[in-house]
Amino acid sequence: MVKRFDVVGLGYTALDYLGVIPHFPEENRKLELRRFIVQGGGPTATAVVTARRLGLTASYIGKVGDDEFGKRMLDELARERVDLSSVLVEPGASSQFAFIMVDEQTSERTILWTRGSVSRIKPEEVDCDLVASAGVLLIDDLEPEAAVTAARIAREERIPIVMDAGSLRSGVKELLPLCDYIVASEVFAEQISGGKGVEDSLRAIFSFDPRAAVVTLGEQGCAALSDEGMIEVEGFEVTSVDTTGAGDVFHGAFLFAVLQGWDLYRACVFSNAAAAMKCRRLGGRAGIPNVEEVFKFLGRARPDIGFRLRANP
Repeated sequence: MVKRFDVVGLGYTALDYLGVIPHFPEENRKLELRRFIVQGGGPTATAVVTARRLGLTASYIGKVGDDEFGKRMLDELARERVDLSSVLVEPGASSQFAFIMVDEQTSERTILWTRGSVSRIKPEEVDCDLVASAGVLLIDDLEPEAAVTAARIAREERIPIVMDAGSLRSGVKELLPLCDYIVASEVFAEQISGGKGVEDSLRAIFSFDPRAAVVTLGEQGCAALSDEGMIEVEGFEVTSVDTTGAGDVFHGAFLFAVLQGWDLYRACVFSNAAAAMKCRRLGGRAGIPNVEEVFKFLGRARPDIGFRLRANP
């Protein structure tokens, strides 16, 4: 099938209400916000926006309600020129959103979120033709049933599948053996290994037989495992304002790296850089860099590593 989009992402989107606070509040206390913004968020949606900023074509498959939250989410994705032809709008449903407290001193965040009343994407609601025409498929753990359907289609078409493994939810273990690249959070890593270290976590993830397993480690960078062995890839020092969405940006950059055909080490270095750069601004999307900005950053921080771009990834 002819490729329609470099990236197709199926999963979660949200609207983020972000407030910067001077410190984490004690119980029964009031704090004045230092700053406040509203911005689109959600793992898959933000990763797809990252892919667009990096110059890829991208389509998003998800579900929102027909309320103002849903409208704003879709408007923001449309402004990023993400294709929304397969988004489902559920009449009468309330959309997903999150309250996010960002600690001014540490730039770490605490997220309070809700799915709203939007139903999960049913397997029969997946746009099979769109998935089959992707260059690479991104899925997350928040829509496992629909993700299984999409992953099976992608495997039939020999399309690489990248999974954003945020938490070990019900249905996820059925999904893991279908994935080529499993890029996991520290939370998922601890859950899959029973609280053991990063190396044990990587081996537990790799037992599901992906091409590579990756665990993101915040400012420390990431660790990865493939048939060639385990690697540790250090992060980058930046003046961090907010870590919201850093993992999502890592996933979007990793999609770019997969389409470029880079080795696992270069993929991780590039993704670490994009994620670190995002942290310099408030919110999950405001600080997402374009590809020229990432290479300029890498040229200063890691001039020893060569990256070659394909003309048509």
